[in-house]
Amino acid sequence: MKQVVIINITRMGDLVQMGALLSRLQEEWPGVAVDLIVDRRFAPIAGLLKGLRDVLAFDFHALIDESRAAVKDVTALYRDVAAWAKPLLERRYDRVINLTFNQPSALLSGYIGASDIRGARSAWDGGMVVDNPWMAYFCDFHQFRRFNRFNLVDVYALGGSGPGAFSPLQLSIAEEARAWARQALHEAPDWIAVQAGASDSMKAWRPHLFGLTLARLSKQWHGGIVFIGSTEEEAAIAEVTQVYKNAGGQNQIKNMAGRTTVSQLAGLLAECRVLVTNDTGPMHVSVAAGTPVIDLSVGHVDFQETGPYGPGHWVVQPDLECAPCGFEQICAHHACKDRILPDFVGDLLLHVLKNAPCASRESGVRLYQSGVDEDGLGTFRLQMGTEPLATAWYARFWRRYWYESHTGICSNVPAPEEPPPDATEAQELIQRLRPLLTAACRRADDIARLAARVPVNVSELKRLQREQRAEQDRLFLLGMSTAATAPVTAAFVRQLHNDNVEGVGRLARHQAGAYRAWLTRVTEIEPLLVCSINEHSSLQSDRRRNTVPAGVEPRVA
Repeated sequence: MKQVVIINITRMGDLVQMGALLSRLQEEWPGVAVDLIVDRRFAPIAGLLKGLRDVLAFDFHALIDESRAAVKDVTALYRDVAAWAKPLLERRYDRVINLTFNQPSALLSGYIGASDIRGARSAWDGGMVVDNPWMAYFCDFHQFRRFNRFNLVDVYALGGSGPGAFSPLQLSIAEEARAWARQALHEAPDWIAVQAGASDSMKAWRPHLFGLTLARLSKQWHGGIVFIGSTEEEAAIAEVTQVYKNAGGQNQIKNMAGRTTVSQLAGLLAECRVLVTNDTGPMHVSVAAGTPVIDLSVGHVDFQETGPYGPGHWVVQPDLECAPCGFEQICAHHACKDRILPDFVGDLLLHVLKNAPCASRESGVRLYQSGVDEDGLGTFRLQMGTEPLATAWYARFWRRYWYESHTGICSNVPAPEEPPPDATEAQELIQRLRPLLTAACRRADDIARLAARVPVNVSELKRLQREQRAEQDRLFLLGMSTAATAPVTAAFVRQLHNDNVEGVGRLARHQAGAYRAWLTRVTEIEPLLVCSINEHSSLQSDRRRNTVPAGVEPRVA
């Protein structure tokens, strides 16, 4: 019997998003025994996941906090982890899948060990390396996140196992939890769930807008409204409720935030018609419970990465050039939160609840519906609003390129019928970049040959390395300056530093290989950008516009 251990010690939502990976492992190895290492705080949600043999909980949160506060010395803390994990060595796992990219998890995955380690692990010098191209992609796409079209659910599944049939997220919800939920919601026959807060205030729509939305809904729908979330969201819920009542809302309201177990929360969401929410862990619980989600995607949230997975859900994103913003960006205006209007969200709720006509196109937002694409992966299709043409084109292009590159399987997503909107500029840059990369590859090979000699000519080696570093900086800036090459440039940087080799000679050969891989990818990309034609597609692109209207699929890869 094959044995796999998964390390996932960060957030509730990340655990629920492992559902496709667990299904995929059973397809790959029928009867496989899968264990999960999780932070003790999240053991209850882990217990609802299907396809696990054991849930192994440790207080990783305390480990990190105590090391920062110097409550115990770091060596002693890691001894604690090693002592806890020692029995796992006897299980002799066939694969370790580390879905948490930090130093404690990397050390743990290396300590447990297996012939096949996927994700972060510790290097020989105490650093961290990332094995598996999908796991490396996950670490890198924040540098080009506007063009990422892989949901975290699929990245987990592809990296931890491989391609396979589409698998929806599911939880095992006990009948006792469902019965408890029915009793808790007995005052009304129909309910919607609302989460007005989030773990990060940047991710939260304004509470008073939630209140106005629910008041608008109450004029045409008379079911109950139940608030979920944590006790830390009480202030936001109080504001929502007050605004709702002041605006004439009359529906039954229940506040269950902080008053449920994880199992009860899943049961509660399973009994609701829809959840309207910010990007939160309970959003994924709702998806896995089979309840539709309306996801209000604001701040630095990119729903393409972490939005509700699989068919039947809706995402509202502000139609702003800066949306989503960067993780480290400090925003002075938060205009994204004001662009989403209560009338629109209220009409969308009515559309979901009563199959009423959807809201007007003149809304200032982009509306997406979740689904499954031609490769059996999660996707979001634009239903309303516009996307920048270049963003839409390159998003599809890179979605197809990385899928084929990392799986070796031809993608069923249609190839483009015409070049990208910036084809001329992209070609010119690639024509500048390619000969420079060719020269950089030659220099990297020279360094590798010089480093292999005994004795090493240290002065000459240092000279070449100085030239290489200066050249590398220029090449990086050039490669990151266009959507046509930025993703493969970021992949080069990852590969360059993702080393686990000892000795100057081996390191030089590793770096030369990274340069050659970069050149190969740039060489592959050029004809794909300008010559790729899908004869089966009949869509006509309007070059005179700089946006893609809703309902029209851009001719992209």
